[in-house]
Amino acid sequence: MLWEVPENTIEPIRCGDCSLQVLPCASRMKVQDMYASETPSVTAASVKPSDLFPKVLSPPRHTLGQWPTPLEAYEHSQFGKFLVKRDDLAGFGGDARSGVKARKLEALLDHMDQHQLGSMYMPLGNITNLGPELLRLAEELEISVQLRIVDNPRLPQHVREQIYTKYANNVTLRGSSYTAAALALASQVIKNRLFGRKALVVAPSPAHPKAIMGTARGYLEAMSQCLEQFGRLPSRLYVASAAGCTVSGFGIAEAMMREAGYPPVEIVAAQVVSDPLSVVIPILTVWTLRSHKLKLKHRPRIIVRAPKRNRTYGGFDQDHIALCERVETDYGLTIDPIYGGKSFTVMEADENDQPTDGLALFWHCGYTPTWKLFETT
Repeated sequence: MLWEVPENTIEPIRCGDCSLQVLPCASRMKVQDMYASETPSVTAASVKPSDLFPKVLSPPRHTLGQWPTPLEAYEHSQFGKFLVKRDDLAGFGGDARSGVKARKLEALLDHMDQHQLGSMYMPLGNITNLGPELLRLAEELEISVQLRIVDNPRLPQHVREQIYTKYANNVTLRGSSYTAAALALASQVIKNRLFGRKALVVAPSPAHPKAIMGTARGYLEAMSQCLEQFGRLPSRLYVASAAGCTVSGFGIAEAMMREAGYPPVEIVAAQVVSDPLSVVIPILTVWTLRSHKLKLKHRPRIIVRAPKRNRTYGGFDQDHIALCERVETDYGLTIDPIYGGKSFTVMEADENDQPTDGLALFWHCGYTPTWKLFETT
């Protein structure tokens, strides 16, 4: 099965055999263009995961993180051993704890170099470890970056101004509408073309095929560590998802590994927004595969988990906070209730209610040091 959203979540959409039925008419594409026969070409793994790196991306010119980040094992009191991929130790972003963003930006900056793009325009929400770090990095690399900060989740104006006071020349604080921000960016695209400017306009996350493949490299890195340290792959991988880009990259890399003869790994996306990721992720996947001229023999194994209490972007309850405190006490892992607290909640629920014989892997994407600003969201 390609995409599955359990019935107790929003958007119970299933898409399996031939076409992405969930796509709107304007974007409908044939999945069989992307996937060949489901029959594996080999019955046992013929290559190491790291051997697949060249199919994904060339080595990054701009190394932003400390790779590989550690893979650690912990013992849960209810479902036993689980693994944690410590991208929070990558040394990038807010409090140097934003590894997934570093993976995306490495690939995106390489793309900008290759196409001689000297400017970038991107909308972001108020919750971002990416914004200030991207602006600092752009200054070092002499790239012009303009951010459009949407008031979502809402914050008092003086707090927003305080966060970005050092970057006033590169930041425009907008209202709460992403639609208005998108229209402003579309206008910018038209202006760039009219005046012959070479610039990159990119959606939040950043949502771009190169950035998505940057996360695919991270997945292959983690699976290499699983084989080297534990002699096996996890049965499920849990990761928080807001835009769907990381999940899309993981799904592509997982399908590539199955093509090489490895057993399947279920990618569980813990949705932290109200947007229908069950629609967004297939679109991102097809876009990325077409952009890189890739065809896969297997469909990505992605499941979206979207409990109602997790679907307010930036919103969380006292139980989320209590879980984060418990995780720090029990395992020494610092997670926030906006992202990691929600994906850890989904992992505990799944592993207790639907146990498997395999290992669970929790992907620690990073940490949002300003999460307390959003306690009233």
